[in-house]
Amino acid sequence: MNIHNLTRVAMGVALVTASMSALAQPVPNPAQTGADAIVTGEFLQSGVPTFNRAEQTGLCLMESVVSLLASRTNDFGCSGSYSVDIVTTDNQGEGFADIAGGSGIGGTTLNATLGPLRDIGTRCNVKTDTTAQNLLNGLEVTYDAGHAWNRTNEIFNSDAIISIKDAQTGSPNFYREVDIKDYFKQVINGRSWELDWGLEDIKKARTNEPDGGVFFYPVQKWQELSWYQHENGQEGGLYVHKYQMVPRSARGCRVEYTATDLFNGSGEFETHGTVTLYKRTALPI
Repeated sequence: MNIHNLTRVAMGVALVTASMSALAQPVPNPAQTGADAIVTGEFLQSGVPTFNRAEQTGLCLMESVVSLLASRTNDFGCSGSYSVDIVTTDNQGEGFADIAGGSGIGGTTLNATLGPLRDIGTRCNVKTDTTAQNLLNGLEVTYDAGHAWNRTNEIFNSDAIISIKDAQTGSPNFYREVDIKDYFKQVINGRSWELDWGLEDIKKARTNEPDGGVFFYPVQKWQELSWYQHENGQEGGLYVHKYQMVPRSARGCRVEYTATDLFNGSGEFETHGTVTLYKRTALPI
């Protein structure tokens, strides 16, 4: 091989190396700062949560309430206000949530049953009351979910099938709601806080698929934060903020729960508050 061929080979190697180097150094991802902050806040500055079974059941019901109302925004817009009462009657893992007064009187009731603690985690099944009609703004709804906590209660995963009757056709629209949240604990100014951050995916069913079946297509993506403050001899509180991210045309729809009337003692968890739906795209979430 003569000197000219060697020169060409060297130049080619240099070009390939430069190209590979450029590929190995991608442009900055603007979401990375937020992702890094989540890791720092959750894992480097916090500990694992310390829920009892009554708290697990109550928080499972709370997630069910806000996911049901978030699903409703896909067809009925981002507005409304609902009273919410959550009561877990004992530490055995049973409870209910009444939305707008509860079933049979123009609202909806969700019933929850917490399964036994197993070596892998704890199930939480939630269903609408089967003994009376469940309504949201005059339209019939159903909710059937199998949620779960991992064995340390740091991961909460929801998986629900929801139906909401269409106001025009009278037939139900079906949704599937799935989210995954991380719970973590911090003690701030002498008060214990259980916090969470997570993402939610809401899908809507379409029939007459090519295979003749039903398929759930993604229609909404939400981000969620929550704050649960133990009583610790003072007033407790529970706060949930859901923020719709996609589709962009609906970005900024918010589902917010606020309850400062909270009791947690002797194996009972009880909270009374309000869920409000409204649109505001400006941050913070």
